[in-house]
Amino acid sequence: MIGVEMASKNKFEIVNGNIHISRAEWKQVVEVTYREDYYDELKSVTWTESNGYIKNGKLGLLHRFMMEKWYGKEVLEEMTQRGWVVDHMNNNAFDCRICNLEFLPSRHNVAKGQILDVESEEMRHHIALNIFKDFQTGLYQISIGFNDNLCFYNVKTKEVRPINTLFLLYDCDYKLVIYDAEQILTKYRIEKQFGLGNLNFIDYKCEFPPEIQLTKQEIEEITNGDRFYIERDGELYFIPGKHNWILSAHYKEGWKPSDKE
Repeated sequence: MIGVEMASKNKFEIVNGNIHISRAEWKQVVEVTYREDYYDELKSVTWTESNGYIKNGKLGLLHRFMMEKWYGKEVLEEMTQRGWVVDHMNNNAFDCRICNLEFLPSRHNVAKGQILDVESEEMRHHIALNIFKDFQTGLYQISIGFNDNLCFYNVKTKEVRPINTLFLLYDCDYKLVIYDAEQILTKYRIEKQFGLGNLNFIDYKCEFPPEIQLTKQEIEEITNGDRFYIERDGELYFIPGKHNWILSAHYKEGWKPSDKE
């Protein structure tokens, strides 16, 4: 944490590289990617909620303000003239981080709102799927946090392992990423599983749970929904359960297809 500032009726706080903007009457905090060159301008005005979006009479809609700062005024104006809108990838208008914003034709934005945004929210307590764009690389990622107990099958090694999180990397049109996300959710809703064979990603990464021997008491507490983490050697390991879920797995910053972990 860098510091806390007060501006007009908003509270501004820089946390882990993001600006948190809050007001007493808001139900959640607004998140914006921090950058020094526009921070003073951002906190010099009062931001309000209007029809579900964050705006200011001088600077306009916050998500469009962010796109102008990161992509340039000319690009924003050109895309607007072409009938494209700024899409919140996770459908959360309070999340105005640059990794959550992308240009999308208006009709595709409407379709996404009616299909992907609804499906992803309905399935979140089973598989938490989100789309991100890494501004640094220009590539998209789908991240999936598994709240259901699932296994990953490696077709090359024939190995089967329980899986925590799956990351898919994309170097294609955003609309194809949306299409893949819809296919994953539909397949899982119907069959409780999905394959990777027909998707458009160029690379993937998996995160697997550590091998931990549980005590009888820990097993009982996890089964009853009374425990959602395990501590070993000073490390805490999250365990999805009845009353706690993975809601979003953050993308892999700077990930390119040549990267090897």
